[in-house]
Amino acid sequence: MEKSGPAAAIVFLPRVGDAPCLMLEPILFDPAAEWLAETLSRAGVERFLVACHRDDRERAQGCFPQGTVFVTTGEENAQEELHTFLSAPGRVVVVTEPVFLLSGAAGRLRRGETGSGAPSGVYEMSEDCRAAVLAGGDFLSALAAGSPQYGDLTLAVTRAELGGDLPAAAKAQSVRRLQRRGVRFVDPQSVYIGPKVKVGAGTAILPGTILRGETWVGARCEIGPNTVLEDVTVGEDSVVNASQCRRCTIGSGATVGPFVHIRPDTQVGDRVRVGDFVELKNAVIGAETKISHLAYLGDCDVGEGCDIGCGTVTVNYDGVKKFRTKIGAGAFIGCNTNLVAPVTVGQGAYVAAGSTITRDVPSQSLAIARSQQTVKNQWVKKRQARQEKK
Repeated sequence: MEKSGPAAAIVFLPRVGDAPCLMLEPILFDPAAEWLAETLSRAGVERFLVACHRDDRERAQGCFPQGTVFVTTGEENAQEELHTFLSAPGRVVVVTEPVFLLSGAAGRLRRGETGSGAPSGVYEMSEDCRAAVLAGGDFLSALAAGSPQYGDLTLAVTRAELGGDLPAAAKAQSVRRLQRRGVRFVDPQSVYIGPKVKVGAGTAILPGTILRGETWVGARCEIGPNTVLEDVTVGEDSVVNASQCRRCTIGSGATVGPFVHIRPDTQVGDRVRVGDFVELKNAVIGAETKISHLAYLGDCDVGEGCDIGCGTVTVNYDGVKKFRTKIGAGAFIGCNTNLVAPVTVGQGAYVAAGSTITRDVPSQSLAIARSQQTVKNQWVKKRQARQEKK
């Protein structure tokens, strides 16, 4: 029978001399400590206490879950925080040196299996050890000295130090983790996936894809080829092809790409079509809107069911401040239109192609803002005649 996973972990992030902690250096795109924290979380760890140098604390805080207790060895409150942490019930694992947990470590930790080979720096704390610490033992100082004085710590996993082939191992670990959840990879060797990325079953990851940060992709999607998602949420049944998206949300059933750039603070609604060479920034795009190609929509709110023509630009910046454009549901924006913010296009309104809109357009209205066409018959012939006389 499997043991329940460890409830808590004490992680020591040591320095060598004045150099920053090795565990805060990146593997692929994320610090090794973040990979470690995610592996421990998957093993069942819900509470963390991290001992690190004061100058490393800010970087370390980004690697561990919210609510993690951070202490610095030798500071006045460190022992008190440790005693409070250990007073709660549950299994505790201790990480005593730079370590990277490879695939399968979470399962071994959960089952309490003992690894083999050189000491790993990942141990399980026995009840006797916990009692000795609570009785007054200076456990953190012993860790800092590199020689825990409690011989009943049990080895949990094998060692894998930073360096060498760890990026390849990290890449393979992420692929295997998602494959076990039903994610399909066309070419596993050509993708890079961070430790916090979550992908739904039935999704296909195509070559050249990079998934970073807090990225969540729903089920039955197609991501790639040559796509970057960083801190992005993608709904179910969506396609993101050859595009770069950061800190944004893409709804279900949406189609993005190819060659789309979605910048931070953008929300793309369900069943939206964002076609080639479109850039979105700080925009809210309503469901079932089409932005088929060659457009820039920045600082805008676009309603549901709109049709945004090729070459549309929201002119959001006057050189000093940024302003917002609002487009009502069902509006039609003709090709090569400039919407000079702040401006509102009402529901169901039409804007004629080639217009520069500087005033609000009422609902159900047609706006035409372009010079009247003038045709001078035989102008070219007359011009050529004048040049011949000269």
